[in-house]
Amino acid sequence: MEEYMTQYEAFQPELAIWTLYQSGQIAGALTVIASAIFIWLALRVAVQTRDRQDTNMIQKIFASLFGILVVYGTFIQWTENFGVLTGTIAGFNQVAEAGKSAGVELSNQAKFFVDYYSFAADGLSYPGIPGSLFLLVVLGMILGAIWYPKD
Repeated sequence: MEEYMTQYEAFQPELAIWTLYQSGQIAGALTVIASAIFIWLALRVAVQTRDRQDTNMIQKIFASLFGILVVYGTFIQWTENFGVLTGTIAGFNQVAEAGKSAGVELSNQAKFFVDYYSFAADGLSYPGIPGSLFLLVVLGMILGAIWYPKD
């Protein structure tokens, strides 16, 4: 029983990091849902702005600003989601360093995680290339729907 408790205590820091990572994943999922809703709303506003016959320049400017702010907010939120990876990797690295003196190693899953997401170890200032390209396309669709001539 004592050996079990020793192993249990040795894995507690890693377990805590996995738990925090999963909490961050939940927050990330909610961010993706909110992003999808706001992007849909921005596209809807853009199309409605385009389709109305009585749309004036001020309405087009405000619709454009709304679309730009939605894309910018999504960009920021998706970038912050990478912070979960960065924090998790940093936590695992700290646990691995502290465990050396105690003779405790990270699990194979934690080592794989650190290797797989090594690109995010230093943090990213953008949501990755695919996410950034997606947001550029969305921004083009929003502004194109508002400003591109109808005929």
